[in-house]
Amino acid sequence: MAKSGRYSADRKKIEALAAAKTVEVHDCGTIFMLTSNNYTVTLPDAATAGKGWWCKLVAGADIATNDIIVTAAGSDTIEAVIVTGADGAATDQAGTGQLEFKGGSAKKGDQIELFTDGTSWYGLGFCVQADGIDANA
Repeated sequence: MAKSGRYSADRKKIEALAAAKTVEVHDCGTIFMLTSNNYTVTLPDAATAGKGWWCKLVAGADIATNDIIVTAAGSDTIEAVIVTGADGAATDQAGTGQLEFKGGSAKKGDQIELFTDGTSWYGLGFCVQADGIDANA
């Protein structure tokens, strides 16, 4: 079998965000780079997105002042575990309606990957400081 002359790689879809965004179903598999502060990213409805839909949000710079809010649509909830580099502890952000990349605390590289089972959102996040990513019910 002949090899094609073109190299194939596992390239990721990357989108920089500097303002509010309502994430759409077709955005599944996108890594959103948060490049500014003081805006909201709204996830699609979990049932509409469907089982297996996922995205990742990554602070592309230190979040200097105001929060970046990640919110679930309607009455959807987010069940997340956030691990911090400050002490290696994991915090349970259970049943919250939104998460925040905290202004003054979130650092470049802090991130959370979110996916749905078609009913709720689940996430695993990593941040440098203990309150870099936090829940706000």
